[in-house]
Amino acid sequence: MTDDEFQRLKEAEKKHLRAKKRLQRTLRALKQRNEVKGVVQRMRQGATRLLDETESLVDSLRRTVAQDQARFEVALDDELDEDEGLHEAEEELRDERAEALVRRMKAEEEAASDRSTATVEADEAPGSVSDDSAPEGPDKTIGRMGDLRPDDT
Repeated sequence: MTDDEFQRLKEAEKKHLRAKKRLQRTLRALKQRNEVKGVVQRMRQGATRLLDETESLVDSLRRTVAQDQARFEVALDDELDEDEGLHEAEEELRDERAEALVRRMKAEEEAASDRSTATVEADEAPGSVSDDSAPEGPDKTIGRMGDLRPDDT
């Protein structure tokens, strides 16, 4: 083998080794890139799954809140209806009490009127003796009640 052949072979081997190194670096870079792509893809899938779960949780929460608000509004409406019914019942009770009071007062007036008519008729009746010396109740004075003593008159 001559020196020229040896140098050519040596140069070819160097060239081959350099190309092999370049290929190995490229392979490592591609592997890293694929790993990064895989990680990014998994992260993207995880993020999508998390967003879907979060969205479903938010939808569930919105549904629950809407149901609770509807129940609350129905309860308020029922309470308002009950308040109106209670108010109407109170008005009816007040009216009934007023009517009962009016009936009682009329009955008392009629009874008083009947008594006074009976007293007047008894006073006017022939042979009736009127006793003015015995009043129906005690004498009344300002500040005190009771019979007056003979020396106070």
